Amino acid sequence: MFASLSRSVVTIGVVLEGGIAGWYLGVGWLGLLAMVAAVTVADTAWGVARRGALADIAGLEVALALTIMLAVGAPMLPVALTAAACAAWLIRDGRMGPSPRASELALVRAPIREE
Repeated sequence: MFASLSRSVVTIGVVLEGGIAGWYLGVGWLGLLAMVAAVTVADTAWGVARRGALADIAGLEVALALTIMLAVGAPMLPVALTAAACAAWLIRDGRMGPSPRASELALVRAPIREE
């Protein structure tokens, strides 16, 4: 999500809007955490579908775990730690680079020596 300034502004704006809406509705942090989960789900699903980055499945699992924790009313400490993991997933280095395909990995193997 942080590949460009405009994407960063949109991401932060969406998360803050969710936080403000949660505060207005009287649920405090729930709106903010729900938006972190929504942004992470959207970004990782896009990563799997569009970029073919299978590593984004792990980020999708973390986001879905946060969503389930919020839905069932889990204690706040594990919810906060899972939300931090979602945020860390969104800002990690090297996310936006293309992932290697199986055919590209086959070209990297050591050549067979002929004797």
